[in-house]
Amino acid sequence: MIRPCTLALALLAAGGSPLVRAADWFVEAPFDDRAVVDRLGARFQHLQIDPVRRLIRVDTDEAGIAALTEAGLDVRVDMVATAKLRAFRAAVETADTPQAIPGYACYRTVEETAGSIDALVAAHPALTEVETIGPTWERERNPDAGYEMRALRVTNLDTVADDPDRPRMVMYGSIHAREYTPAELLMRMAEGLVAGYGTDPLSTWLVDHVDFRFIVHANPDGRKRAETGIGWRKNTNVEDAFCPGTPTSFSQPGVDLNRNFPFHWSGTGGSSTERCDQTFRGPAAGSEPETRNLVAYTAGSCDGSGNCSGGALPDRRGASLSDPAPEDYSGLFFDIHSYSQLVLWPWGDVETATSNDAPLRRMGRRLAWFNDYWPMQSIELYPTRGTTVDTVYGYLGAAAYTIELGVEFFESCNEFENATLPHNLSALLYAARAARRPYQWPQGPDARDLTTDLLRVTAGTAVTLRATIDDTRYNQDNGAETSYAITGAQAYLDVPPWHSDAVAIAAHAVDGSFNATAETVEVTIPTAGLAPGKHLVWIQGTNARNGGTAGTPDAVFIEIIGEDRLFADGFESR
Repeated sequence: MIRPCTLALALLAAGGSPLVRAADWFVEAPFDDRAVVDRLGARFQHLQIDPVRRLIRVDTDEAGIAALTEAGLDVRVDMVATAKLRAFRAAVETADTPQAIPGYACYRTVEETAGSIDALVAAHPALTEVETIGPTWERERNPDAGYEMRALRVTNLDTVADDPDRPRMVMYGSIHAREYTPAELLMRMAEGLVAGYGTDPLSTWLVDHVDFRFIVHANPDGRKRAETGIGWRKNTNVEDAFCPGTPTSFSQPGVDLNRNFPFHWSGTGGSSTERCDQTFRGPAAGSEPETRNLVAYTAGSCDGSGNCSGGALPDRRGASLSDPAPEDYSGLFFDIHSYSQLVLWPWGDVETATSNDAPLRRMGRRLAWFNDYWPMQSIELYPTRGTTVDTVYGYLGAAAYTIELGVEFFESCNEFENATLPHNLSALLYAARAARRPYQWPQGPDARDLTTDLLRVTAGTAVTLRATIDDTRYNQDNGAETSYAITGAQAYLDVPPWHSDAVAIAAHAVDGSFNATAETVEVTIPTAGLAPGKHLVWIQGTNARNGGTAGTPDAVFIEIIGEDRLFADGFESR
């Protein structure tokens, strides 16, 4: 598991200029007073905090070094990290390719991502569609500049009208422009779900029963500048957020979109009122078109009390800060950032926990098991105001998380492809399996490692399904969750377990009794009368929590074939 000393405090990413930039350095400084860290956090681009060694690390310029020194810190330059940072930027600035980011072919540009979305929708119109949700700051002022922001939808569109309770999972990528990995992760996830439909049981049942909404690029104007190798964090509003002088990694124009969201936008700490600071919150809550587009798409129209309607996610939380969302809330929200290897949940501006803290924490630690990240309430990292996750939870009551990916902004393709991508796809796919009941199912056990003794059979041939029902998969690095004994498991053929027509088939513990926190189970699936083709079989376990709590299900395929095909490939069943 990740250790506290490797915790990166993902704060403020900032920028330079495509033409002129002061030299950047990667520096570190010991600290004694955590209050100093919180004060510096409102000014710097991306603080990394080692709470054990009590060490700050950040890439900044000479002005930033001066600010650290003025705060009473002893600043040291990390020459190895500095050389790596400068080598990357030099390679990008001297490249002549207009497409893939030089040296980082695994990350698509804004234009390449748009092309991939268009190609996906054209090839799979029954599973995907794209919606324009509004112009960026530059496009709003000039129809030939900037971008139209877009949301990619992935779900079974042929059945969605007959499934009004289908949960929606909304995800933002790269709202901080220089964070390359989030947009690519979301694009890969969307493509993987579509590519696996009909052949991979997980992709198939998720696309059939979850409504995915991907805003792959939540800040395309800023991202375009970051693709030139500069550390651009904010949007490109140079009118309300004009910043004199040469833009640097410590001081640049623009509004930090993740401090511009309306919930608890104003107040002391957690954002900056200084235009050049990296957490400049803008002149007013929701002042930026990108922010307004994202809020309208996700929450719909909201009144002054925060009551919302018409968005992708339902509003089921009251107006008081202490009002909880109901435990049967359906739907999920993720804002994907980099870097720091963290899983965060609300609140970010107060130390008080939300009224849904226990289930938020429990699911957060489930997610962190998959990606091996550090799970915590957001304010444990540093104070924040006007953020995406606090707004989505605060206005709607949706289970809302920030995931800070990987180990650096400009993460190598090798690191991304072999670690960041697979580990976080696993985390997000677990979340998708729990999207129908994110406050309930993670409190029960997970279903994993589903197999059948026969993959293809003629109707009437029984199939044995084996699975592990596991209540141990939590990241216990930052606090602990109790694992409960497994008390049972049920399988469901063709009809998922949450449906009113579902018929449970009881599984048995292979070792003879349900008494451990992880149990291997088996169940015999009857196939008499099944039509030819693939059939999904779900399995869902329960644990001893509160007298029996159902967990997150999963499914596997069995295929019914005719007698004439039984030996067509030379094998009886496979």
